[in-house]
Amino acid sequence: MSKINIRSDYLVVLVGTYNRLELLKKVIDAIHAQTRCSHEIIVIDGGSTDGTVEYLQSRQDVTPVFQGKLLGASRAYNEVWRQVECKYTCWLSDDTELANHGLDLAVRLLETDSEIGMVGLKTKDVVGPWIDLPYTGALSEYGILNCNHGVLSMELLSSVGYFNQDYKTYLIDPDLTASVLCAGKKVVMTKDICVRHHREWADENWENKVQGTMNGIDHYQIYLDKFSFVQKRALPERIRKWIGRAMSLPLLGDVLMKFMQLNSRDWLNLTGGRFISPLDVVQNRHNPYHNVQRIPQDVLKREHNPYKHLLQENV
Repeated sequence: MSKINIRSDYLVVLVGTYNRLELLKKVIDAIHAQTRCSHEIIVIDGGSTDGTVEYLQSRQDVTPVFQGKLLGASRAYNEVWRQVECKYTCWLSDDTELANHGLDLAVRLLETDSEIGMVGLKTKDVVGPWIDLPYTGALSEYGILNCNHGVLSMELLSSVGYFNQDYKTYLIDPDLTASVLCAGKKVVMTKDICVRHHREWADENWENKVQGTMNGIDHYQIYLDKFSFVQKRALPERIRKWIGRAMSLPLLGDVLMKFMQLNSRDWLNLTGGRFISPLDVVQNRHNPYHNVQRIPQDVLKREHNPYKHLLQENV
């Protein structure tokens, strides 16, 4: 099977879309405007009827893939990734807008530090009820900070099996974040906001998602079962709880946050992220990234790590 990407074999950006033409135009234009390194944009259309097909056909700087129907995000992206040959890759949604030359920064970090497996592009909602949050990215039940959008090598992506197709759509990005960590790599997040999220759908009711877009499959339970080998350790958890309580004191919390030049989301990740060092702010003071996650070797070597076989390769 011949490869899909024809314009670049360095960085390939996949964008999935369905009937969001005006937003899609912003996505494509921002990627080109914000990216200097060699790159190719592949837009995966799931059967749009709003003029998206005609628009993509008219652009000479985009590679379109017309799947004709909605396959679910995981399968839609994977079918294309398996036909791509490149060094690095990234996924973006059709309601995002790249900023601060995020892709250039991400590939530069991957080129200079072989221990980094994925660079999370810090994302901020610019539409919807969460625009007041400094940035998005939830901590999972296991204390793993999710990367909503990330850049990683195609070699690593293929070794962990691309997006997990046990999920139709939601939680594919938390699963991939955890998978990269379980393969023995670091996951970092840019300090700058690199993705502006034009969130159009904001129903956070999990039951609605399960019954609606997930065909009755509880994606959250799939995640919990897959990464259940990552068990909490008592002492670090107690320490983090003490830090969290201290930060809840108005005067102390305000003073420390101003002194360390951090926001409320940063503190949440420092106190709740199990695999983020409490010294993260000091260790990465001069780096363009923070929220560095790495799972200890003793945890990675546990019997039920699905990526245990990759650990030797990533030493």
